Amino acid sequence: MKSDKEKDITTKNLSVLEVLNKHLEDYLNLLEQSLTTEGLSLLILKEFIEVSNFFISIGDQEYNKAQTDKNPDFKKIYILNYLLPESFKNTMLIHRDVLLQLQISKNKKQESLVDDQTVQHHLKESKAILEKAINSFAQKISAELNPAQQTDKKRKKHISKTKHQQNPWEVYKNQFLTVQNQAKEIEKSTHTLSNIILVFKDIKNHTQNICTTLISELENSKQTISKVLDSVQNLDEIVKTADTISLIEDILDDLEVTNTEQETYAFDIELKIASLEENSIPVASEDGLLLIKKIDFNKSAKKWLNYMLLPDMIELWQNRTNLLAFYKHSLINLKSSLTLLKNNNTLETLPSQVQSIQNLLRSANTNENLQRKIIGLVQEKFSAEFLVSNIYQTEDFLRVSLQSSITQLTSSKNKFLLEVEKKFKNILSFFSRTYEISTADNPFMKLEASSKCIEYRTFKASNVHYDTLFLNKNFIGDLFFVPRETEKQKLQETLSLWKKGHNKAVLVVGNSLSGKSTFIESAAKDHFDKQSIFLEIDSTISVEGRKFTTTKNLAEALQHIKKHTYNFHPLLVIDNLELWRDKNHSLLDNVRAAIEFVESESDQVFVIMTTSNAMQSHLDKRLPFSNSFSSVIDVNKAKTDEIHKAILLRHGASHRSLVTEKGLPLLNKQLELYVQKLCKNYDNNMGEVLQAWTYAITTADDHKVIFEEKEYDFEDFFTPEEIIILKYVLLYKHINEIVLKNLLGNRYSISYKSGLKRLTNTKVFLRNTEGNLVLNQVLYHNIREILKYRGTLN
Repeated sequence: MKSDKEKDITTKNLSVLEVLNKHLEDYLNLLEQSLTTEGLSLLILKEFIEVSNFFISIGDQEYNKAQTDKNPDFKKIYILNYLLPESFKNTMLIHRDVLLQLQISKNKKQESLVDDQTVQHHLKESKAILEKAINSFAQKISAELNPAQQTDKKRKKHISKTKHQQNPWEVYKNQFLTVQNQAKEIEKSTHTLSNIILVFKDIKNHTQNICTTLISELENSKQTISKVLDSVQNLDEIVKTADTISLIEDILDDLEVTNTEQETYAFDIELKIASLEENSIPVASEDGLLLIKKIDFNKSAKKWLNYMLLPDMIELWQNRTNLLAFYKHSLINLKSSLTLLKNNNTLETLPSQVQSIQNLLRSANTNENLQRKIIGLVQEKFSAEFLVSNIYQTEDFLRVSLQSSITQLTSSKNKFLLEVEKKFKNILSFFSRTYEISTADNPFMKLEASSKCIEYRTFKASNVHYDTLFLNKNFIGDLFFVPRETEKQKLQETLSLWKKGHNKAVLVVGNSLSGKSTFIESAAKDHFDKQSIFLEIDSTISVEGRKFTTTKNLAEALQHIKKHTYNFHPLLVIDNLELWRDKNHSLLDNVRAAIEFVESESDQVFVIMTTSNAMQSHLDKRLPFSNSFSSVIDVNKAKTDEIHKAILLRHGASHRSLVTEKGLPLLNKQLELYVQKLCKNYDNNMGEVLQAWTYAITTADDHKVIFEEKEYDFEDFFTPEEIIILKYVLLYKHINEIVLKNLLGNRYSISYKSGLKRLTNTKVFLRNTEGNLVLNQVLYHNIREILKYRGTLN
């Protein structure tokens, strides 16, 4: 590219359009040179951006003249502000998309998914489409410079458009600047992804080194066994047994049965992925828009390693331990037998010792075959799945951007893009993988994926007896209840002070399924026996023999309790405080009544209320809510060992054997690892983990339950209106069409009715026996996470 001074000398006598054409010619000359993928990317980022900046500057110049000059050049304004910008925008889009494809090509080459020949072919085609796009735009300029085309009729048309239509230049200029910024984002993500690929490769190499070590160790063990076998077979004199025994003792001294790699592997991997974080990565274009995925590579890598890799690695280490233990046991037996032969001065039973060593060698060969098979699977998973490039969609090279630009750019009459589109149908797809680290961007794909997730999690009739053990929230027999020791101790301390005359009230908080009701029912049974009042909506309570029918007026119910509790000191439980509301009694009024009761009566009545963490935060912003209680007990997170115990208790009650999909018993270590994963995925929410356990279980007819771990992601396909509805239901437990219509008025039919219908049709909402819409309980965790991510929920 020529210097600015040279350009000024060359172009000082040319018109603006001629100078623009000269810039395009210089750029084309650079495109025709021999370039690498990196060189072409740099050319786009530097030289083409300079061309676009020049176009913006001359467009600005004519736009300003149109605003200030009394007699502006309507023809030039029309060309630079009306006619050319649309074509130039599409030229910029194609350059941006080619830049993205070059990044993808580089990533795939770095991950050894494509060879040099494929990259060169891709580079050649990339240059070709850029050259043809520039030529098309240049021809459009040349047509405007041709005097033969400048008729009086066209001139009048230009004047009419510029006078009577709003100048679109500012809109186009913003679009140009946006595309430039997108190109810079692509450049930035190229460096980011390159570093992430290096981390992924490091993890892969580290794991493969462990696998190589395991195989090498096996081969060495086989050589040692063969050495012992030769020594035993050559025993023809009693005196030689001492040498064989000494050999066995040396082997036993060097034998290491423990798996040090297993103990450090997770820690090593954690260190390697510590540098990974959440990034926004351009991944594709659709209808001229650049699609960007927000991907937490740290979380995604952990998830893949936990679910896809660790079970195989654990099996490898377990096989090693089993073989070495058998190996050690066999050698000890052999040493004892040889010692006995030496002491008895006989070699009579020597053939049986030879046979035992041969059996050991066969076991080592069998184990090696098994280990090599598992390692092969590990390598296949790494090669096909653990790839940064899998974030991209399965679209043909540049196909989307061509479709979005075809109408505009074929108007130059050379029809080159029609030929290019046909040509690119035959180009090797650079998006051939199916595994994705993050979610898809297409809303219909998201909806389809989410529907599969809901279907997978939905209660299945064939599992009814087994699932009931895990899903029945009222199933609190002594054998199935797992105490929450920390929370139980906190409640006990508060209760002890209350019994000494202190005013005490407890707020129990936790998300849905966390076990709030179970906790307070257990507390009532342990400490109050029959002196408990469970205050529920539309029910009948009895206080000192006096019955009272509740409505949704909490103040009225509390007043009745206040009148008739002067002779005894009961426990008062108000579970799910957020349910106390209707059109005549707002939740805030009922909460105020509850707070007043706590302040005046909590020395006479021990009050426990429950609500969700989200509702607690919501009420704290409007009232001194949490501060009104002497203790706040958060049962949202249970300890991992408590959840593990709960799963074992419920599974044990099924009297069924737990096996893998291959029919093999599920090892305790595998079970423990899976429970840990569930606890991590569901934030140690007791009920959600118990529920998630059932997703992977299928009952068989032979008193077995098959554990088959699968993963279906629930994706965010919601509109802003649907997000608002979801937040309301998460806070208040349920909704119906009438309530929503009363809240929103005319906006309900305009913006929210269709959203509510879609949430119902997709089974995100289910209708309960009262006709209200409630959130599908298998989606509680996902909906909370989506609302947090959207910034709708704290």
